[in-house]
Amino acid sequence: MTMRALLAVAFLGVSSASVTAQENWSFSKDGGEVAFVARHFGIQTAAGRFGTVEGTFAFDFDRPERSRVRMTIQTGSLRTGADLVDGFIKGQTMLDVAHYPVASFVSQQVVRTGERSLSISGQLTIRGATQPVTVTAIAESDPASVRAGGNLPFHASTSFSRAAFAIGREVNIVDDQVEIDIKGAISR
Repeated sequence: MTMRALLAVAFLGVSSASVTAQENWSFSKDGGEVAFVARHFGIQTAAGRFGTVEGTFAFDFDRPERSRVRMTIQTGSLRTGADLVDGFIKGQTMLDVAHYPVASFVSQQVVRTGERSLSISGQLTIRGATQPVTVTAIAESDPASVRAGGNLPFHASTSFSRAAFAIGREVNIVDDQVEIDIKGAISR
């Protein structure tokens, strides 16, 4: 799932500012973009974006280990810019969107790795298979400075093995690892 979205948001629990309790955040309107890149021998062979991504985020910036991230991606919302490629990736051999219309990420552990960066470990589910992944997320501003109704821009990244999710077993024109990139903003 090229769902950079998936995980996209582990990004926030970062500043040592004094937000003292867990707060609920959500994607801002048009606030999330999950993209993927597949390579073959280091050369990009496929890339695309998922148009429908939803997420709920409960962050405790003083104690990030209490934070939780849940994201879902509508796999049929994939767009690569080429109808033929979209059809192939959405097809039975790859994402099989007819049988698996949703991919998801649920965090299990959130750890602060810097003043505005997080490591978010959790479970990624694609095609009905669930595997552990770790997302690296970075808030682009101080979360404590975001007022109610304000936005916190972030970016996040991870990768996953196609083989672990039985995605395109017979497809040898892309490497096994798929990169996910998530960009967006969350709001209080």
